[in-house]
Amino acid sequence: MILSYQNEGVERLDKFLASRFSNYTRNYFQRLIESGHVLVNRQKQRNRNFLHKNDSIEINFIKFKDDINLNPADIDLEIIYEDDDVVAINKQAGLVVHPAAGNPNGTLVNALLKKYPELVDVVFDKNSEVSRSRPGIVHRLDKDTSGIILVAKNKRALVSLSKQIKNRSVRKIYWALCYGWPKEKQGRIISYLGRSPKNRKMVADLGPTAGKEAISVYRVIKYLVDSKNDHYSIVEFNIKTGRTHQIRHQAASIHLPIMGDRVYGSKNCIQASDFHNIGRQMLHAKHIEFYLPGATKLTLLEAPLPKDMKSIIDNFDLIGL
Repeated sequence: MILSYQNEGVERLDKFLASRFSNYTRNYFQRLIESGHVLVNRQKQRNRNFLHKNDSIEINFIKFKDDINLNPADIDLEIIYEDDDVVAINKQAGLVVHPAAGNPNGTLVNALLKKYPELVDVVFDKNSEVSRSRPGIVHRLDKDTSGIILVAKNKRALVSLSKQIKNRSVRKIYWALCYGWPKEKQGRIISYLGRSPKNRKMVADLGPTAGKEAISVYRVIKYLVDSKNDHYSIVEFNIKTGRTHQIRHQAASIHLPIMGDRVYGSKNCIQASDFHNIGRQMLHAKHIEFYLPGATKLTLLEAPLPKDMKSIIDNFDLIGL
């Protein structure tokens, strides 16, 4: 496509294109310009280059390989609460929350858009690909973690829930099936997490200077043993912060790795997981407590343990400690 710039004043190239073609974001045009698919007077440009009257702009619209797919998808969702502002989903294990590189579609967001097409407008910044890929999403769960996830159905709810999470006023309780018995029945874990310099798919405790503070309070719900007399425990984690892989890393740090976790699990934990045919980390977001937009009383929601996790636990013997 070729068009002529006829405005009297000068204007940044990327900003002009985003205003001229509202179906595309400014971020998209910045990528288009940097990759040489936008020419001004037959010359390659940079995002910060300015247009002048009578400049000739040649645009080659392309689809980038990692473009986010926000097409609706027909995926069954278990809704445990819904009103005009918020919907709470009991997410099944194996379902990715939002599109990203490697998982461009078939996510919770795609499923939500099938039922709630209006969610495409629930964003902070339409020029942000990150924001656009997560309409209504205010917090996340790992792909193989099951349980409650809140979704904002409008901007009012998005702002309210996001502020509560930022202020740490949302109470999130997880249950995990762990390998071993902890030395203490309850305790508090503080670490400073960030991407591991050795493995970018993991987090590590980088210390207070380089990492972000992560706080969890845990307590043992049940002590268990299996037919080989190996020790297991059901542990409740009350997370005060919401860092990536927080519970998985911190559980392993106190020698209580989560069963089925092949990233942070110990050798013995992984062997035990194989013995019990556990194919994913046994971590479940069981309770969440928060304020509905405009409410003065807390709302408490609960998601029952999924069948795969419950059936594994039922195979163990309970020990009264």
